[in-house]
Amino acid sequence: MEVISELQNIDLTSWIIVGFMIMAIIVTFYEVICKVCAIFNKPIGAMKQRKADHALLVETVQDLKQLHEKHEEDTKQSIKHDKIIKEELSMLTNTVNSIATNLEDMERKNNETKVKELKDTLINYYNKYRVVGEWSNLEKEAFWELFEDYESRGGNGFIHSIVEPVMRELKVVD
Repeated sequence: MEVISELQNIDLTSWIIVGFMIMAIIVTFYEVICKVCAIFNKPIGAMKQRKADHALLVETVQDLKQLHEKHEEDTKQSIKHDKIIKEELSMLTNTVNSIATNLEDMERKNNETKVKELKDTLINYYNKYRVVGEWSNLEKEAFWELFEDYESRGGNGFIHSIVEPVMRELKVVD
């Protein structure tokens, strides 16, 4: 009981000072325990969690750095492949255009050859039937089909001015 009565006699400032001293002792004791635990590699709860969080954070930063480097490399590769594709597409376009030009030229030459052949055939019909002065329905139909083909391919000239009028005047004999 004496201890309690003596505690009642202590003034308020002494109580405050004693309280701060006790808190300082507790904090210091806690820090010493943490340091000793760290030395023996057996951290206590809060330190263990802090270390785990720090390790996770470091690992996450490294993973993000690797992802960023991978993204940069992928971007460079993508740009490189885009350039290659553009170059190859350009070469392919030039090849297709060249083939198209060649085909158009071949078609034009083929058409010119066909017009000449049709002209020759029409002249042969003309030379044969103008002397005779008549032809059959079958021969007439064949001639005019060739004539239409000749016109549709762009044929013109003396076939229209000389051959056509004579062939229209021929008699049809069955």
